[in-house]
Amino acid sequence: MAKFKYYSTKQLVNFFIGQGKEGECWDFKQEWHDNISDLVKDIICFANTTHDENCYLIFGVSNDLQVVGMKKPRTKQADIIDSLSNLNFAGDIIPKIEVETIDIDGVEIDVLIVFDVKNPPVYLKKPYGKMREGCIYLRNGDKNTPDNGNADIEDIENLWRKRLGLTKPPLEIIFDRMHNKLEWTEQDDVFYNIYRPEYVIEIIDDEEDDLEAEFYAYAMTNSNTSYRNLNIKYQSTILDSYQLVILDGGRLQIPVPEWGYVCHNDYGINAKYCYKYYIAGTRRYRLLSFLYDEQNSDERFAFMHLNDVVLHYHSDDEKLAFESFVEGHQEIFEKYLNGTNRYNHINTGELTKTKVYKERLHTGIALNKLLADWRTKNIKA
Repeated sequence: MAKFKYYSTKQLVNFFIGQGKEGECWDFKQEWHDNISDLVKDIICFANTTHDENCYLIFGVSNDLQVVGMKKPRTKQADIIDSLSNLNFAGDIIPKIEVETIDIDGVEIDVLIVFDVKNPPVYLKKPYGKMREGCIYLRNGDKNTPDNGNADIEDIENLWRKRLGLTKPPLEIIFDRMHNKLEWTEQDDVFYNIYRPEYVIEIIDDEEDDLEAEFYAYAMTNSNTSYRNLNIKYQSTILDSYQLVILDGGRLQIPVPEWGYVCHNDYGINAKYCYKYYIAGTRRYRLLSFLYDEQNSDERFAFMHLNDVVLHYHSDDEKLAFESFVEGHQEIFEKYLNGTNRYNHINTGELTKTKVYKERLHTGIALNKLLADWRTKNIKA
């Protein structure tokens, strides 16, 4: 699964520099190429990778990984796109690129992003520069195929395996295909992939029928809640399972969010507050996106209420950083919490449970507000 796409280009460049070397997905250059054909070759090498990440050519970084900027003329994105579009690529598979300029510690650098190619190999039907027709040039580790060489047959076979969808286990393929809901058809709570019917998403009743509604159910118009199980199957084999919660009297069916904890004591053992969250890009979140129908007004209304009290992080790193901030600034969080008074009307039927659920609802609202201000650095102590 591609993970780089959940981070900004600046975050990625800092991460790459911190690795202390070049890698399979990135390369450092102090200046832009003198010859456009050499740049095109680097782009083709990065297009021919078996992973699913975008790749990055970073200009303005010296050989000893110092951010020094560029002194020579810089190449424009439009010129690169023109050069690529004028070449004779086999199958008309042309790499897609984008140039982004970022600032690191006051120094401007350029980043050329080579977007992941789903159907490699990419190669030319006619010679160009030092590249020969029909030859496969690729990125292997931190090295490119030499100008007068050709990729090893094993590497070429792996590129074709990626094109044919053979480089991933079935579970990962199923999650990848979830992004296109048109590939799936539903019949009696079972989703089948129309191209690969052996890929199945099955929803069944939960054997534990006495589970209680969690606090976020009381953020809904209707607090009635039930649970079901979802199995992801390949040729009748269960590969993964998730518990689903059906909220707002049946209007919204989603994976149960995960628990988070903040404001621990001095020993870091007991947390004063707990909350619920999702993290973008995780399997749970991809399943949420698959099940949630934004075009359905009833679902959209219920989901809006859920988002009031459940957090949605951009990444694991953001969750860790935000929780660390809250731990170090508990007094700021409690100011947000003390200013929250929504959902005071709820009644679970039990005094203690009602008190706990009100606190958790308030915690979710306060953390969401604090998270939004933390992201924009608009926090007032």
